Amino acid sequence: MSADPARSAVERLTNGIDGVLELEHERHGGLPDCRSPLEAAVAWLGVPERGLSAMTPVQRRALAQRVSIKMEAGEGRESRIVEVRDRGIGITPQDMPKTILSLNESNKLQKHYLAGAYGQGGSTTFSFCRYTLVASRYKDHPVGFTIVKFLDLPPEEYKIGHYVYLVLQGGELPEAALNVQEFPEGTQVRHFGYDLTSYSSPLGPNSVYGSLNTTLFDPIMPIWFDNRVHDYRRVIKGSRNALNGATDDGDEKTTGPALSHSTPMFNVSLGDFGRIGIEYWVLEQPTKANKKPNEAFVNRGKPIALTLNGQNQGEFSQLLVRKEAELPFLTTRLIGHIDCNNLSPTSKRQLFVSSRESQHEVKVREMIQQEMVKALKSDDVLARLNDEARQKGMQERDETAIQQMQSEVARLLKIHGVDMDQTTGGDTRGAGTTTERPVNPPKPRPKPAPIELHEPPTYIHFVWDEEHPIAFYAEQRRYLRIVTDANSTYHNPNNPSASRINLVVGDQLLLRRSTALIGGRMRAIVEGSNTDQVGHTGVLRIELTRPGLTVLVDERPYRIVAVPEAKPADQKVTLPPFRLEPISPGSPAWTDLSWPDNVALIASEVEMESGVLVIRYSTAFPKFANQRASIENRDVALAESFTKRYAIWLAVHSLLHFQDEQKAAAQQEGSRKEEDSEMADENEKRERVRIAVMSSLFAAREVQMEPEAIAAAEM
Repeated sequence: MSADPARSAVERLTNGIDGVLELEHERHGGLPDCRSPLEAAVAWLGVPERGLSAMTPVQRRALAQRVSIKMEAGEGRESRIVEVRDRGIGITPQDMPKTILSLNESNKLQKHYLAGAYGQGGSTTFSFCRYTLVASRYKDHPVGFTIVKFLDLPPEEYKIGHYVYLVLQGGELPEAALNVQEFPEGTQVRHFGYDLTSYSSPLGPNSVYGSLNTTLFDPIMPIWFDNRVHDYRRVIKGSRNALNGATDDGDEKTTGPALSHSTPMFNVSLGDFGRIGIEYWVLEQPTKANKKPNEAFVNRGKPIALTLNGQNQGEFSQLLVRKEAELPFLTTRLIGHIDCNNLSPTSKRQLFVSSRESQHEVKVREMIQQEMVKALKSDDVLARLNDEARQKGMQERDETAIQQMQSEVARLLKIHGVDMDQTTGGDTRGAGTTTERPVNPPKPRPKPAPIELHEPPTYIHFVWDEEHPIAFYAEQRRYLRIVTDANSTYHNPNNPSASRINLVVGDQLLLRRSTALIGGRMRAIVEGSNTDQVGHTGVLRIELTRPGLTVLVDERPYRIVAVPEAKPADQKVTLPPFRLEPISPGSPAWTDLSWPDNVALIASEVEMESGVLVIRYSTAFPKFANQRASIENRDVALAESFTKRYAIWLAVHSLLHFQDEQKAAAQQEGSRKEEDSEMADENEKRERVRIAVMSSLFAAREVQMEPEAIAAAEM
């Protein structure tokens, strides 16, 4: 059974959408032959290929009447009445036991125009209510109906109870002779005593409305939501369409959410696994009234949605944004979407399990995650936005104090057997850096100068150092930046044959699609083949065709190199330069990093940024804040010394922990499961809370010692 009552209700809505598509299939005689629910919605329901955001509010509202969900007060939020009604094909009384009342007796497995097969989860709604009325009419047949409930069998004889439904003495379902005005064609599922305790809000992430839009991230057709509890009625169009600017009656804004950046969907080939579509949005910076803006559209802890037939089938953790893509200050603002409709049938079967709560750990999933990280890391605008958000909360620091602190950290590490002069490194440029040299926070990346577009265009270039060839090794994938003064109509990333921009790769490389051309910028996705010959050289060529004019061309040499060897487990581990940053509640940095409101839950956090280990610590962590206030009441200067020593101990621990992680990574084979990564992240947070308590005790003890005692202790 599903663990979430709102997600289970979505399964009922998916059944309703299938009922509508089944009716349209019958009306259209099965023509055209639609191989997906989206194709069917475009062909039979008039939904634009670009999705619901391309429809008018009136069109969405009219189509939404065919599948609806109604919530009534019932006896309280733990006992609501929830009804799902579709105006679809309906079911005869004879077929209901084999379809809507069955488990794993699906009649949809070979009907590609329906969304069924991966979920089969409509029956999970039974576990959240006391009784369910199921009624359906097919054409002019009588209305078949029954009542479903849980029967708790005697524990002395049975291990568990089971669900049962009402039948007549002969085993047939009851029927009702109602006219079509009283009960139109289609299916009604009405749940009594439905537990929605976790969804008490009228709007937002803790509401049924919010959950429906998040789970139905990009539905193939809109849904009508009749909320009798909070007295409003709205169209459910999915978070993706809201992010793309679609608005309906009742929406707070008439122009959609304010965005700092967005990338339209582009397709990426995964070879034999099929292809995926990638798109993402960055909301404007958080405000005091809206500290976590992305939670209105996704689960903020898992802001990257994987969809199949428009439904959220799984999510990637914010760790992908914060750690893998190195965008920690965008974790509350960035929303990603990966469209899995064009994966191969085998990949879909492997990736999506029968429960829509999780995915199998398979190679294709790892490939999808890596592709999303590459897309995010290759986007210069995202890097600039992250830098700007970080700088917004930065404070000026005394460089002399920084140098003294780094020297003290080096001394303490040496006591622990780590010689910083010999092992400090990790600089992304390959040059060693000692802690004796202060590490300043990087300046924000300058905003890319806008490209003035021309018709006809006058140039196209690779953004790459002309003095060095582009290096590839087997199966390595690069996102190559390209700039031009051509407008967006010159390039169609999802239909290369219709594009006037052509990338010519050598026989040792593979072109795996490209992003859209926006404002004169795009990215080409190029991969080294698995038959690469080390030492092979060639030329990458980009061509821009102009009607009636010469073709614009730019070239860059490439070279096939050997796959980097894995570090041996006994290799000497290097320590990177580091930087300490205090973070206070209410500061922009606290909000951007999505740190919790409960200050006792976060002590410090560490991220690697551009080769620098950034150690951010909370100035409000209770043990530290209380100890500092107590010392400050006696001596302000002593309180400053306490703060510095506290930060020093946090830095020492973070660097030693980093060293341990490097050693573990060198010995580990294969990638770690995402669930393990999330668990490790939580464990690390708890560990840092414990270390912060100890660091506070150490620092307090040190500042209370006499200078002579301190000197003696350091010898």
